[in-house]
Amino acid sequence: MKNLKLKARKQRYTILAIFTAGWILMTLLLAFERSPHFGANEFIIGEPAPRTLFSPLNITYVNEKATGNSREQKAREVLPVLSFDPKISQEASAKVNHLFETIHESQKGAPREKKIDRQKLPFETSEVTLQWLFARADQEEILKDIQILMEQYFSQGIMSGAKKQEILAAGTNNVQQISPDGKEEKTRAVKEIMTLTEAREASARALPESAVKNRDLKNAVLEILNAGLAANLFVNEEETKARRKKAADAVPPVEEQIKKDELIVQRGILITPQGKNRLDQVQKKMTQRRIVNKLSAVGILTGVSYFLCLLYLYFFDRKTLRSPRLTILVHVIFLVGALACKVIILWPGAHAYVMPGALASLLLALLIHARLAMMGAAVSAVLVAPISGFQPEIMLAVLLSSIAGTHVAFQIRKRVQFIKAGAVVGLACFSVYFAMLIFHEYTAAEALQESIWGLGSGFLVTTLCFLLLPLFEWVFNLTTDVTLLELSDLNHPLLKRMIVEAPGTYHHSLVVSTLAESACETIGANSLLARVGAYFHDIGKIARSEFFTENQPTPEANKHEKLTPNTSFLIISNHVKDGIELGREHKLKDRILQFIPEHQGTGVVYYFYRKAMDQARPGEKVNPEDYRYPGPKPQSRETAVVMLADSTEAASRSLKQPTPENIRQLVRKIINDKFIDGQLEECDLTLRDLHRIQESFVHNLMAIFHTRVSYPAAEEAPDRPDLFRKDSLSKLHHPNS
Repeated sequence: MKNLKLKARKQRYTILAIFTAGWILMTLLLAFERSPHFGANEFIIGEPAPRTLFSPLNITYVNEKATGNSREQKAREVLPVLSFDPKISQEASAKVNHLFETIHESQKGAPREKKIDRQKLPFETSEVTLQWLFARADQEEILKDIQILMEQYFSQGIMSGAKKQEILAAGTNNVQQISPDGKEEKTRAVKEIMTLTEAREASARALPESAVKNRDLKNAVLEILNAGLAANLFVNEEETKARRKKAADAVPPVEEQIKKDELIVQRGILITPQGKNRLDQVQKKMTQRRIVNKLSAVGILTGVSYFLCLLYLYFFDRKTLRSPRLTILVHVIFLVGALACKVIILWPGAHAYVMPGALASLLLALLIHARLAMMGAAVSAVLVAPISGFQPEIMLAVLLSSIAGTHVAFQIRKRVQFIKAGAVVGLACFSVYFAMLIFHEYTAAEALQESIWGLGSGFLVTTLCFLLLPLFEWVFNLTTDVTLLELSDLNHPLLKRMIVEAPGTYHHSLVVSTLAESACETIGANSLLARVGAYFHDIGKIARSEFFTENQPTPEANKHEKLTPNTSFLIISNHVKDGIELGREHKLKDRILQFIPEHQGTGVVYYFYRKAMDQARPGEKVNPEDYRYPGPKPQSRETAVVMLADSTEAASRSLKQPTPENIRQLVRKIINDKFIDGQLEECDLTLRDLHRIQESFVHNLMAIFHTRVSYPAAEEAPDRPDLFRKDSLSKLHHPNS
């Protein structure tokens, strides 16, 4: 019970999800416009305004240009950020140290080998400086003085001259300098920042007095300083951009207001850039309001239509509602129909009267049933309203042409009959358009010229229907009457095989199809479906035809005599499973395959059940459930009728005196037994239908078992030829013999 409740709840949620998704998609489709920003090219900068425009509402908008200028100005106020590159000073110090280490290692060699290897030097150094340093004993003190000077300039920061000039040329006089450790920050004037050239010049003035007096020492120190110093202060582009972006983002948008009924532009006045901006804002708001209003209106209209459709299915067609596959199909058909109409409206040069508004109803009638198509006619008329701009003549034409097309569509049995349906739909559209145009005081010639487009609508509907029908059949695994008519051809490979391998079953199927077709016509069910289903309902018997009575030449050839009742039951009941597998191999539609298990339902194979009871030991109980078919019970009126026809035809063979009264009693008993056994409780047959089915069966069986008047036998001459005697045939060829 709990599982059933969960299943029912899941089914409800699935159906609601399908309807919600269909409602959203339909709303978006109907509200879609090819160019929603109307009037965008109406006002052109530098041209006179074609009309006077007042603001229809109060508008507050962001002046993007003014906002951009303010933010750009604020970003420019943010000073460039300078950062030290510690690797520069470290590499410079390492190079100077390496120079003195190389000279020191050269001094350790033998007197004749005291020569400096220039390839080991970190940078180019003159021979004079190298020889002078080579001869000095106070190299460590000289190195220390050079390192102090380098550290002094690196700590202050050295910038390349080109970058300094670039900053000054941009009008920036100050910068934010971050300390080498990144913990402090200060504002510095750009002019105060030392360039590499300035650092080299200043180093000459900063030498100790002892170095200034010693010319060789001065030259050596300056040469090494010039080689070691490098620019170590750079503009931190990433940090500068981040700060400027943060400053720009902090600037609030510049808002401007336009009052309702405020004059935006007067006719004949030249459009300025500022005026064009105000015009664009007004038109943008008008477009947004129009889109919102249209979405709301279409959403409400579509929602009401879909809700009424849901109520219709719930109260009058729950079988379709219980099937997610069919429910999705209904929504897809509505979407396809609306899409076809939308394409016509958006197509350049296409006339609105050509819209195929009746397409959805025709597809519903062919793929599901006519009652649902009638409901679809009303829904289609409502859905086409937003597409057509709520033109009453188009809505009325869609409604009436859909109803007219439905009356023709559900009777289509051949593909050529699509032309008739197109003509009916086209004439209905033509009549409505002609009448409405005459009502609006068009002349007869003018009305005829416009309404003739309605005929094109009819043929467009049938063309699309003809092309889409096989696609829907394939995607949703459906069977239309057109396909059923193709399957009714007795030259189908399965039926031809049945003639050869199971002739008795083939004859039985033909009789059952006749009984079922006639009965379905009587109760208003799909007689063509019942006939085709009856053709294939026993195809599973082909595999083991010799085990079924109708295929056995004599009662003595019964193979079940040597089998146990249980084994015989398994062989007989397996014809359902074998039939489904065989049908799927030959790609029969599910609608036909349903007849194979449902024509037996869950009935008991009474013959073998009774045989098992007769063979049972005293006190042994035989469970009838062990001798039932797996089912399911008939789910449709057509499969139920085939079940009754199958049992009636099989039982009628045992009638020794097939009088009308005996036939009537037999049919009544079979229908009553199936009813009492609960085999008909899951289909839609009423008691009135069962009475009509009984009368149909009786009428047809009486026609099958009728007897002719006995004619007196003619006396035969002794010398009369006999075609089946050889000696008689020889006399025919040799009359003189």
